Amino acid sequence: MMERPPAVHQNDQSEKMRVVMSYRASSGSPAKLLRQLHPGDVIAFHMSHAEAWDYLKHGNIQKVPYELFSYGHIALVVPNPHGDGLRLLQLAMKQAANAKEGLDYLNDKSWIVYRPPVGFVDVKRLHQFTQRVVQTASDPKSAYDYAGILGLRNAPWQPETLEQVGTTYSCATLVVAGLHYSGFQLDAVHRNGVSDIVTPRQVVESYGRKVTPPSTAR
Repeated sequence: MMERPPAVHQNDQSEKMRVVMSYRASSGSPAKLLRQLHPGDVIAFHMSHAEAWDYLKHGNIQKVPYELFSYGHIALVVPNPHGDGLRLLQLAMKQAANAKEGLDYLNDKSWIVYRPPVGFVDVKRLHQFTQRVVQTASDPKSAYDYAGILGLRNAPWQPETLEQVGTTYSCATLVVAGLHYSGFQLDAVHRNGVSDIVTPRQVVESYGRKVTPPSTAR
């Protein structure tokens, strides 16, 4: 129940992202699947209890969410902010927001891909957001939103201009913010982010709608 996204009114024209592919780490090479990824795709990572515990007993606290939630982490497929090709925009505890990893990062992990409706994501604006957020949330000591992940108050997740892109996110609110800036507004957050732990499942199963970004955004 904690991971349930906000309810949508019956007359709301919102749509959900749809599952387009999945992969298990033991299934061989995912090369063919990786070639089908698009900018704006959301990657939801999962692992078994045994896999998560193996990391935890060796002191890797970044894997704690895999024990608590349906998905332990999410990332956003984005244009490379510094060159060609696609990268994964993501953020984890004790890390800065980054788009350093290429799609080969997915080779040895288990994941499901959720895709926004066709035409809902402005790739140019997604590129702008990526370039901006890896600068604003670049401090690994402060980029992760611990207040949000503890359910106190989530950092702003609805930027419309580059000046509104924040300095602090969780992996989930980073994806929500990136899609919002790009024109896909997700109803993934309860109570304006107060007393709400925004989980990866909450993001990928929420409804959203296409919005027109302000033409003045730089």
